[in-house]
Amino acid sequence: MSNLDCSDPAIQEIWEQLADPKQELNWFVLNYDGPAKVKVMSSGTGGLKELAEEFQDDQVMFGFLKVGAEDRKAVTSSRQKTCMITWIGEGVGIMKKAKVGPQRQGLINEIQGIQFYLQASEKADVDMMHLASEILRSGGAHKPTHYIFGPDQEVALADMGSNFKSYV
Repeated sequence: MSNLDCSDPAIQEIWEQLADPKQELNWFVLNYDGPAKVKVMSSGTGGLKELAEEFQDDQVMFGFLKVGAEDRKAVTSSRQKTCMITWIGEGVGIMKKAKVGPQRQGLINEIQGIQFYLQASEKADVDMMHLASEILRSGGAHKPTHYIFGPDQEVALADMGSNFKSYV
């Protein structure tokens, strides 16, 4: 059972901005404000590259990213997916790590509409190719042709080619 306090109204406000396809905001990070409370730490419009810069080796953080999924065929079809990245830095102590699972679940229960979850502890875990392959692997039958992770941050599934297996 989670005892994580997610009551800060700013959390729901920023989530609604992220979930709105008309908003430019495409990521935000929640950080601990005490042992069992989270708050909005930062947000931005620079996509995955900017989000990844926020993750700190001595912290547990929860990152949220808007990912565009496009089918570029005769007609372009666009949709978005929201990804939650649970960051557990390599320098986080064992007791703090032990609390992450239940607290993460509490956060998931509070924020409805997340389509994809990823846990990471190294910067290599939060690169475009890795995320694209994980999203593709968790997706349904209707696969997009491109994933968009922010400005000038795009992966064409056709370009993954033989590299796809190295990320799965």
